[in-house]
Amino acid sequence: MENNKKDPNSPATQDEKVISPAPSPVEKPAVAKKGNTPNSSATDKKTKSAQNNDTQMNNQRRKAKASSWWIRLGVLLSLVIAIAAIAACYWIYLQLDKQDSDQVQLEQTITEQAKQNQSLKYEVQQVEMTSNKRFSTLEQQQLNDTKAYAKLAELQQSNKLLQERVNVIAQRSPNHWMASEAEYLVRMAGRKLWLENDPQTAMGLLQSADERISAMKDPALTVLRKALADDINKVKSLKTTDITNTIFDLDTVINGLTLLPLNRVDENFQENSDTQPMTDSIDDWQQNLARTWHDLTDGFVTIRKRTTDLEPLLSPEQQWYLVENIRNKLLQAQLSLYRFDQVNYQQSIALADKWLQQYFDLTDTKTKETVEALDKLARVKVEKITLNKFQASPLLQQLVTYGEIMPAEELAQ
Repeated sequence: MENNKKDPNSPATQDEKVISPAPSPVEKPAVAKKGNTPNSSATDKKTKSAQNNDTQMNNQRRKAKASSWWIRLGVLLSLVIAIAAIAACYWIYLQLDKQDSDQVQLEQTITEQAKQNQSLKYEVQQVEMTSNKRFSTLEQQQLNDTKAYAKLAELQQSNKLLQERVNVIAQRSPNHWMASEAEYLVRMAGRKLWLENDPQTAMGLLQSADERISAMKDPALTVLRKALADDINKVKSLKTTDITNTIFDLDTVINGLTLLPLNRVDENFQENSDTQPMTDSIDDWQQNLARTWHDLTDGFVTIRKRTTDLEPLLSPEQQWYLVENIRNKLLQAQLSLYRFDQVNYQQSIALADKWLQQYFDLTDTKTKETVEALDKLARVKVEKITLNKFQASPLLQQLVTYGEIMPAEELAQ
């Protein structure tokens, strides 16, 4: 009995509780037959004690089984909690990773948006600059339009005044058209005289204007005819140079410079006329030999005398420069004619004539003609026109404008 009683808290008992086998079936018949044996009381006691022990052991087993299920349940709960924690951690990790990727994508979106904003800002600046330029252009165009409108209004006013003047002229007699024609002829005469230096044509135009005034047969125009007569007499008295013909003469001299021969030394000396030709006869061999020897000894050294000065021969380059310098002086003379510069004209002609006589052959016919032409051109007097206005011009303007010649007192007012 003492051996059957064990400490329930001992490790061995705990092991037995866990590993204890199920009650043996042999014991049950023994329990059922407890009244047949002589020692039934003792047996019963033993049986009861055994049953008590079994009951305690069963209780202990039950307690052990109950504690084992709680441990298993705790382990299971721990595993579930661990798995849940792991799942939660993994979910949190996925959420954090997603959040990081979302944050990176958001940063990229923000960067792209910033770039788009920068581009949009640049486009806005470009549009603003373009708008400013357009505004400036529109303002300038508006200013030009304003000026154009002002000019147009001025032109319309001038056109209106001109139309009124035309209407007034149209109501006049046909003589006023002849006055306008005479005023135009006098104006053309001034251009011929002062721009083209052509007094002959100017005088003819003034005479034509006088004929127009005379055809009007208006006694009030006597003053105008007298002014025209004075202008015609002044043009006749002008002693002007014929610039055009003088220019043509200078062109002729310039074109003939390249044909003039230079002054060279005469190397073609006259041979001795006493020399007799050799004969073809064999019998005259002695005379032919004597003549050959005589020609050889006499012509070996020849001395000739020249009393004139010898000028060194000019090289081809120097000849070209000489001709070009003479041509340049003659062109300067032409320019002086256009400028009515008498001094430079005379100096240019004199220098060209000096070079011709110094370097060219004066015995040649062309050289003589060129020198004579230059002497003639040197005697030309370049006289400037002193007449600078016509007396009839203001009177004709009054006649065309007002239809009559205004008195001097009214013009002064």
